Amino acid sequence: MEDNLYAPPASNVVEPAPSAAGAAFYVVAPYKFCLLFFATLGLYQLYWFYMQWARYRRHSGETLWAVPRTIFAIFYTHALAGRIDAVLRERGERYDWSPGGVATLYVLAQIASTLFDRFTARMDSAAVDLVSLAMLIPIGLSLLRLQQAANLASGDARGDSNRGFSAANYVWTILGALLWLVMLIGLMDAYPAG
Repeated sequence: MEDNLYAPPASNVVEPAPSAAGAAFYVVAPYKFCLLFFATLGLYQLYWFYMQWARYRRHSGETLWAVPRTIFAIFYTHALAGRIDAVLRERGERYDWSPGGVATLYVLAQIASTLFDRFTARMDSAAVDLVSLAMLIPIGLSLLRLQQAANLASGDARGDSNRGFSAANYVWTILGALLWLVMLIGLMDAYPAG
């Protein structure tokens, strides 16, 4: 035994591989994603984008900031889709999709939604309000497609590891239902029938 206090340790310290740290992306069952997205009028996407980038950062070891990529999601959606596709290819998974096309659909729908929201603030038109609300459909469907690819890239195609609802999920769903109720009452008051 050597009594040199300055000698390096004799045992090998091995860092775990980045992929061993967990799933490459945030996994959620498709029905749960849809319920949370539509119940919260799309606000769930803020949490969703943050979790996708945070999980990817942990998996890849890449230095990136999840919060700005969440706030400015339209500028980073193509990058997220590309990373999901790259992990799918690394894993040898076949997934029939166009990552750029899905990301572009999201970006265009999000921009259109924002524009219609601005028009709604300036005009009193039920049609503009309804079109603005309808933009949730292409936004949600494009994010659902990204989620399905992320699930597959994470080795959980059906999202079984995140199917159940937590207390926070129930709270957000109830708050979202109240938001829907207030919004629908506001639409009925603003545009009475007859």
